[in-house]
Amino acid sequence: MVKYSCELCEKGFSQKSKWDFHNRRKTLCENNPDKIRALTDKAVEEKLQELNKNLSVENEEVIVNTDTMQQQENQTNRVKYIDLFCGMGSFHYSFQKLGFKCVMASDIYKPAKENYKKNYNIDVLGDICGIEPSSIESYEILCAGFPCQPFSQAGHHRGFKDSRGTMFSQVMRFVKTNIPKVVILENVQGLLNHDKGKSFAKIKEDLEKEGYNVVYKVLKCSDYGIPQMRKRLFILGFKNVEVTNLEKFFNLEHYKKTITLSDYLGQNFKKDVAYTLRCGGKHSPIDGRHNWDGYWVDDKEYRLTIDDGLKLQGFNDYDFVGNKNEKWKMLGNTIPTIFTEIIGKQLIKHTSFNSNV
Repeated sequence: MVKYSCELCEKGFSQKSKWDFHNRRKTLCENNPDKIRALTDKAVEEKLQELNKNLSVENEEVIVNTDTMQQQENQTNRVKYIDLFCGMGSFHYSFQKLGFKCVMASDIYKPAKENYKKNYNIDVLGDICGIEPSSIESYEILCAGFPCQPFSQAGHHRGFKDSRGTMFSQVMRFVKTNIPKVVILENVQGLLNHDKGKSFAKIKEDLEKEGYNVVYKVLKCSDYGIPQMRKRLFILGFKNVEVTNLEKFFNLEHYKKTITLSDYLGQNFKKDVAYTLRCGGKHSPIDGRHNWDGYWVDDKEYRLTIDDGLKLQGFNDYDFVGNKNEKWKMLGNTIPTIFTEIIGKQLIKHTSFNSNV
């Protein structure tokens, strides 16, 4: 009577001791080679699966290490810039999205410094006059929205006779010491014609004396997707950097976009494009010449809110701190982020700079 059988050769045994002896043999059974081959193949397959699993883990570790090294390399190779007269941080708002790195920011207005710190985690230095350019980490781009009041219609048109007008000489102090590859200056369009064009001519001449190729253009918010009348002059100088089609740098047709104030802010505004946000004149009579924050919405008087102001300057995700007067002052002084975003993208397009995002 067969009680035990060999799994390999299927030979039967009536006694367990003989079956145990048969199984302990060093030579393989030969009575059923197909079954032996199947078991061998199974063992080989299991071993291969184990090896492949170990190899996959090793490859994943290599990929992770490679990604980490690439991230570290990107951090090292990021385009660096300084942000003079930084305000609430329009250049930073746009440039960080493009992978650029801010190595220094300065401003004298305390609420602006607090907002810059809160949103970008950078301690903002104070008065530019007290900063030694040689102490700053090397950088490629200098950004400066230097004071516009000396050249604006809202100011007294004193230009370089105004103490704020001399801030351009402070900018040139950094340019001469640090020799950035790109200088980006922002101001009101009135600078072009101030003092019969002499003020603008001096700025352009000073940059060209230092070897910079200069291009400039007045940009208007409502042309690029933000329904506000605000216009700003941008002056760019290039030195020691490869630039392609410099004459086409301000060919911005592909950025153009039109949207109404009603669609942009989600209410039924009678006016299609907002007035320019300003620092003074708030709460002027809605039909007065100084009004800029009052509108007719559904035949009722409506005053812009802080959130409206943020959106009209292009700050869609900004942690804004301070009282209302401070916030409106910062909004009135800031550069619309649509401008700084376009400038940054054009730098990537027309120079050897790369985005590391």
